[in-house]
Amino acid sequence: MSTGRPLLEVENLKKHFPMTRGMMKEEIGRVRAVDGIDFTVHQGETFGLVGESGCGKSTAARTILRLEDPTAGSVYFDGDDITEYDKAALKRYRRNAQMIFQDPDSSFDPRMSVGESLEEPLIVHGMGDRSLRRHLVKDLLERVGLQAEDINRYPHEFSGGQKQRIGLARALILNPSMLVADEPVSALDVSVQAEILNLLDEFQDAFGLSIILISHNLGVVRHICDRVGVMYMGELVEVGRTEELFTDPKHPYTRSLISAIPSTDLDDRSQRVRLSGSVPDPADPPRGCRFHTRCPEVIPPDHYDLEQETWRSLMDFKQRVEERHLTIEQLYVMLYPDEDEEEMDVPESLPQEEVTSVLSGEYGLESGIGDRKAAEVFEATSGHLAAGDLETAIELLESEYRTVCQQETPPVTDEGPDHRSACHLRSEGAAPLSGESESVATD
Repeated sequence: MSTGRPLLEVENLKKHFPMTRGMMKEEIGRVRAVDGIDFTVHQGETFGLVGESGCGKSTAARTILRLEDPTAGSVYFDGDDITEYDKAALKRYRRNAQMIFQDPDSSFDPRMSVGESLEEPLIVHGMGDRSLRRHLVKDLLERVGLQAEDINRYPHEFSGGQKQRIGLARALILNPSMLVADEPVSALDVSVQAEILNLLDEFQDAFGLSIILISHNLGVVRHICDRVGVMYMGELVEVGRTEELFTDPKHPYTRSLISAIPSTDLDDRSQRVRLSGSVPDPADPPRGCRFHTRCPEVIPPDHYDLEQETWRSLMDFKQRVEERHLTIEQLYVMLYPDEDEEEMDVPESLPQEEVTSVLSGEYGLESGIGDRKAAEVFEATSGHLAAGDLETAIELLESEYRTVCQQETPPVTDEGPDHRSACHLRSEGAAPLSGESESVATD
């Protein structure tokens, strides 16, 4: 891996998709698919982008290639900002940066032979000599493990693994400096996956390629990547050298992903991090740390003495209240699940003790909360909910169940050479938020 100037530098890259309504296309919101990411890729390096489906990694890849125009930010390729390229400059850039798509079926024209599909980039970039084009295509087909005679066959005549080899050949036909591989082996059998990954490795060694690998398969990422960026809801929460990130992850989300890697070791399986809470809407991301709605290590106020699991349950409860999912009607259904909904006669208020009991069971708090003040807040909130006073319940939880994770965006912390994370647990001087009141009335 080169240690000089990076081949690719991504700075504060954003890609938002507007949400519109009506014939006038009035914008009513934005999906923040990519929301300010920074990373670099050096010549000959493989950089992995990982995260759950919908985290923005594929959108980031498409935006880096200008298949999507960025909303904001800069992408420097070999020192030039590609976001400022005109059509001609963008065409030259595409010769140096190519993409391998996840689904080769959707990226090939079924009416074009393999040879025609592979020749097309050469034609677009000005190679008029047909015999030379055919020679290059045949040579490349053989290098990816197919036969020169396959040049006249059509995509439907090949298996999934063979089509991905053809996709690799098409990406390499222009001799690019960088490949962006978007889940290139996710739809393939394990044995075929290994063959494709070995091919990528061979071409990288032969041509000094830089590769951005988009994947949810952390086993693949650990095998072939030099560095890894972990994405969550459009943001990079951790970036580091692969082995260091896998052996000493700093962000709770990274730890949860790594713990989910399949293993035959019973000890490993028993230590898996299980996430609770709900996945936020990317059109309305939560304030503060975006992972706090699911984080198993969210920071409690310093005036509470709570087990982490209990605090997570209380945060789940708070989130449901703030999302207005615990109305008097919903509580009535929880209390009387066997009653016919069409014949329900919901009263204006419900018995507080019964509501407190059913909510304790719903959020795993039957054995108690363990902190007197936190328990008083829970009981008082249950009372407001039982009375149908949802707004007061929200205000009480907002003032008493406060966490720095919800209130402030976590700063980026340097964890060492080429390793950084964005988590309040890792930032210097980060402290739990303190409350003011000493007790909460429950009547």
